[in-house]
Amino acid sequence: MTFKRIASSIQQDRLSNLPDVLLIMIISCLSFKECIRTSVLAKRWRYHGRYIETLEIYFSIPSDFLAAVESLIEFAVSRQVKNLVLDFSDPSWISTSCASRYDYVCVQLPVCVYSLTTLESLKIYSCGFDPSKFSNSRLPRKLSIGWIKLTDVESLLLNSPTLKSLSINYCWGIEIRNIAGDMKEFVFESCDFSSFMVCCFDLPNVEIFKYSGQILSFDVKRMNMSIKDVILDFTAEGLYEDRNQRTKLEGSVLSAFLNNLRGARTLSVCPYLLQTIQECEDPFDLLRPMETQHLVLRTRLHVMEFKGIKLLLDNCPNLETLTFDIFSRSLFSYNKSYYGVGPRSYWKKNLTYKSLPKTLKVVVVRNFTGRFGELNVLKFLIQSGRGRWPGREHGPMLERVELYMDSSMAESQKELADDGAMMLQSISGDVQVLVYDP
Repeated sequence: MTFKRIASSIQQDRLSNLPDVLLIMIISCLSFKECIRTSVLAKRWRYHGRYIETLEIYFSIPSDFLAAVESLIEFAVSRQVKNLVLDFSDPSWISTSCASRYDYVCVQLPVCVYSLTTLESLKIYSCGFDPSKFSNSRLPRKLSIGWIKLTDVESLLLNSPTLKSLSINYCWGIEIRNIAGDMKEFVFESCDFSSFMVCCFDLPNVEIFKYSGQILSFDVKRMNMSIKDVILDFTAEGLYEDRNQRTKLEGSVLSAFLNNLRGARTLSVCPYLLQTIQECEDPFDLLRPMETQHLVLRTRLHVMEFKGIKLLLDNCPNLETLTFDIFSRSLFSYNKSYYGVGPRSYWKKNLTYKSLPKTLKVVVVRNFTGRFGELNVLKFLIQSGRGRWPGREHGPMLERVELYMDSSMAESQKELADDGAMMLQSISGDVQVLVYDP
């Protein structure tokens, strides 16, 4: 009888027959309680908790639990963790001005993390650390820093051949004049600088570049001319003002910056950039032809943005997809003229089918409402690209227009959007007009 019981238990313990690789993959998908329960049934199972792939701690300002937090981190380090997330920020923070009130950081990165050789990805939000303690061979391949006063970034970048992705989000007091390295991805989002400064980029291998924040004196030494994705957002500068010396200077700065990023296959820009690049008067900085195949215009379709949109269309000869990501705006902005530019007449007077990229195939509109500001632009694009009739043999061959409605629209707004979509479908000819109503 005893022999039968032993044989039966061996047959039931099928987990022990699996290879180590599969056991570790299964363990990583189970909860802690399930791991304990299963280890009782399979003795071999219990010895495979030697490694931790990922540890994530999300704990808003854990002042009363510092010892427990440090113990968890040290445990993960002892298990040779590869991906470590330490987020002690407050979800109620919406900007650096909110977070900077809590300038004292209660959690410091434990010393054991700096020397961890298995670490591949590190995310530290509202967590103090010493950049100089990372040696060349210890720096993870992916580093994300956020919600902290950051004054010594350059020491982190000076000797960082292993760093492939750097993300700096919602930091303040930043002093950085040179961003260089072999990075594939660079993200800089909503940070505050200690003062206006020159910021130099030397990123010959970067593939993803995102900058969101203040306008600085940008200088580019080297930039990958086959860069995949560029996102530029300067809404932190606030509302655009009437033309003055400052806007002219910013127009030259941003036009020159765009020229250094002209190899981008996908380019996303903001309303502030659309308004400023038209102010550029320096012939050396005027916008040059770009390699962009997908252009994303985050826009309010305000008349102040029209010339900037035209400038980009004129300088994207290889454009295949044009996306309008429309911000909410007041009805008054549709009717307002700006230095002789009217919202109703601009597209008829200033653009012809010859000025559109000949490669344009798809137009996408996000947050479509059917108001005439949107319809004016779309009517022009459809009529210019709906076929090769006499006189337009070399015009664009538009294939489809995709209209995405906002799910939060009221029923009356949806009816207006539906009417606008039906009007566009009636004039579309061979161009497909597709409506997506979530």
